[in-house]
Amino acid sequence: LSGCDSAPQNTPAGNAQETATPASDADQQSDVWWPQHGLDAREQRFSELTWVNTENVAQLGLAWSYQPPLPDDGFAGTPVVVDGVVYMSGTFATVFALDAVTGEELWFYDPQVDPGHGFSASWSARRNHGVAVNNGKVYVGTSDCRLIALSAQTGEPVWQVQSCDPGKEYAIAGAPRVANGKVYIGNGISDFGARGYVTAYDAETGAQVWRFYTVPGDPALPFENDILEMAATTWGLGWATGGGGCAWDAIVYDAEFNHIYIGTDSGLPWNPETRSPGGGDNLFLNSIIALDADTGKYKWHYQTVPADAWDLNAASQIILADLELDGKPRKVLLQAPKNGFFYVLDRATGELLAAENYVPVEWASSIDLETGRPVENEGVRYYLERDNSAYTSPTPLGAHNWHTMSFHPFHNLVYIPAQSFDTTYNAGENAPLGGVSFHYYGDNLNTREDGLSEAGKLNTQGRLIAWDVVKQEARWEFLHEFGMNGGVVSTAGGLVFQGAADGKFRAHSAASGEELWSFDTGSAIQGGPVTYSAAGEQYILVPVGSVSMTRFMIPFFGDLPGPTQLLAFKLNGDARLPEFSPALPPVPQPPAQTASAEQIARGASLYNAASCGLCHGSSGAGIRPGGSMHSLQYLSQESHAQFSQIVLGGVRKPQGMMSFQGILSEQDVNDIHAYVIERQWLLYNKQQK
Repeated sequence: LSGCDSAPQNTPAGNAQETATPASDADQQSDVWWPQHGLDAREQRFSELTWVNTENVAQLGLAWSYQPPLPDDGFAGTPVVVDGVVYMSGTFATVFALDAVTGEELWFYDPQVDPGHGFSASWSARRNHGVAVNNGKVYVGTSDCRLIALSAQTGEPVWQVQSCDPGKEYAIAGAPRVANGKVYIGNGISDFGARGYVTAYDAETGAQVWRFYTVPGDPALPFENDILEMAATTWGLGWATGGGGCAWDAIVYDAEFNHIYIGTDSGLPWNPETRSPGGGDNLFLNSIIALDADTGKYKWHYQTVPADAWDLNAASQIILADLELDGKPRKVLLQAPKNGFFYVLDRATGELLAAENYVPVEWASSIDLETGRPVENEGVRYYLERDNSAYTSPTPLGAHNWHTMSFHPFHNLVYIPAQSFDTTYNAGENAPLGGVSFHYYGDNLNTREDGLSEAGKLNTQGRLIAWDVVKQEARWEFLHEFGMNGGVVSTAGGLVFQGAADGKFRAHSAASGEELWSFDTGSAIQGGPVTYSAAGEQYILVPVGSVSMTRFMIPFFGDLPGPTQLLAFKLNGDARLPEFSPALPPVPQPPAQTASAEQIARGASLYNAASCGLCHGSSGAGIRPGGSMHSLQYLSQESHAQFSQIVLGGVRKPQGMMSFQGILSEQDVNDIHAYVIERQWLLYNKQQK
């Protein structure tokens, strides 16, 4: 870890290395940074800083705030802090550098991404998960599939490569990882049919070193390696016709074994009868894979959900740790994927050592430690049921999604930002995602007429869980009002920090979960907090602002319209948040409603089936005031007149609005438009009153 003995250098430099040096109270003159996405290569997100602790955390105050000159699309990433400079990415893969003590902007870079390549490029453009910093360079991936290296000093591009083809529904949203002289990057999006792979590039030059595909391609072409030929035998048609298996986020370097571990996504279609006629486990979907870091050669794999039918993927964060299990020291890999079970694997061999459910789950009763396979509950495979449906949990939101966890090595606890949602999956010819429909935010979560909130929240719960990885049980949990809460960092000061969907940034006792301090940010929080020390003070830094999908999944986020910003806290900080009042425009009077009630109801169903809300919010209520994806409840007369041209003709493709030609018919679009008009009239009449 790069550091110095005096005040931080307030010019960008950046020479983050692969391990972090713990801070010491005996040497409070040292500056301790956060040099990698997960602090160090192990991605434990545990800091040994103790200057802020359980005794004085109540004295935390705001040190500085920064609002980037960007659309209000929120933050999904984790800041990286090196040599007195904060590096962070925002919407459209923009990157900025700030003074770590004052928050002053040092430089700002805009890669000018093109969101019009496809659904993946448009979706991913609004949610970048962070940067990597190494040897004077800052690395960022873009939604139009570029990997870019910038000068840490100036923000000027040093090199860039085209890592995937955005015209084939590829995009990059995850943070690059740098280790062993290489930069590693994955891509997505499996839900739109991309065939997953991970690529290693020379960190200095951008030259490709190796590439590993996660699912077999067309057998009419040569297999890239023998392991994919083996994987092809687990697919009914001999290959992944719908792609999938993208390793878009979880990429971890293990210096002890010279491994790269990746976690993979599910496949398309979700219904395995459609995806893989004839059955099969479908490798390497929903898998953790170990590769040689130098060559990309396959070492081992473990599949969490064979023949997945529920989008319960294994793309979540991976943590490396050393534990004593059954009286023996073990080098382990930890993951809490979407499926609700917490996995402990041997890093050398992939042997399954433990797997217990960390939230209540309905799809499986347990994981068989002998076979490594889940013991599925009867009736959960909806496509085999008489009514083609099954009520189960978790939902595609997952028991834990991409939000960052933290491992506390003193307590052997992993702090998991978890949630519980139940849903009914339905197989049907006209359903999306290859014949599957479901309620994103649960069967018992209803939406108000204005599309923002309604408390019908049975079986819906947000949780911060302290999971004992040795005993495989929860030590404590803190319940949140909503699901989809932000990432976590823990410290040797006995603290766990987490931002939440209710806009609160909280400090908890690491031992008990007791809430010790909170700050109301005014905006839902999704990104990962970090901590560092500079000029003799410890800072806690949190990205604030919910990203797009969260508002779709959890409609009540509309009640938290605060801006996208970085907030830094320190003891006795006395800065104040800038004044903010959301300037929502008046609702334009919509066109007269000429459609029947039946058409409007069909339009509502199609709006959900076509996943319009992923970008435009539940019931068309929008994602965030000031965001780049606008509320359909504020459509202008011009947009209403062009509705069919926009949805089918693609006239707004340059802004990321893809054409649905071939997906929706003219009548489908007319019915969706009728539904949108109905929603706008509800809000317009409410405003008039």
